[in-house]
Amino acid sequence: MATQTPSATADTPEISDLPDRTEAALTEVMSVLDDIGLARGAPDLYLVVSSSGSTYLVDTRKGTCECPDDEYRDITCKHKRRVAFATGERPIPGWIQRAQLDDNFGEYVDGDVRFLTTDGGVAQARFDDGEVIDPEEDPLAVHNNDEPRTRRAKREEMDVSFLAKPGRYEVHSASDSVYEVDVLAKTCSCPDTVERCKHFRRVDIEIRAGLVPRPDGKLPDA
Repeated sequence: MATQTPSATADTPEISDLPDRTEAALTEVMSVLDDIGLARGAPDLYLVVSSSGSTYLVDTRKGTCECPDDEYRDITCKHKRRVAFATGERPIPGWIQRAQLDDNFGEYVDGDVRFLTTDGGVAQARFDDGEVIDPEEDPLAVHNNDEPRTRRAKREEMDVSFLAKPGRYEVHSASDSVYEVDVLAKTCSCPDTVERCKHFRRVDIEIRAGLVPRPDGKLPDA
């Protein structure tokens, strides 16, 4: 008598030949978050939020994820892969097109996104219109010795504009919030202290790079 294969249930999903999860890990809309919620204060824990709003806890030390793929299937789930790519633990393969990558890739974690280069090496860089920018020429490139808040100041989308003399600037964040930074008084209208403020750091970076007028209102080349 032939042995019947048990049917899948809600608790035991069907095991089948599944496609590789690497492309999904790179292209699907997901946010990898560190130092928040269950991951707060735990350097090996990350929260991965999918486009559907589902949240999974990834433990990089134990190599586990709360998702069904990791629990019931003998594969490396897309959430663990996404964390590895977003934190720079694993370089992004050369076969993936930059335009396919999620726009928020690696924005909310401390780490350097890396890319496999055509000569087989690995490059650390940031995204700009889907392309890799040379870190030596880019004032917003993230470096290994950057503090976490400086990394956030460089990575996050911000629009800095000169507001008024002497040294007042307006910062529009990706969330459409607007903050006023005074570089001379060393203040920002956000809740953070100036020592932790990413907006203050971003303004300082753009002033030094000549991307915005100096505190006296003069243009960088003036």
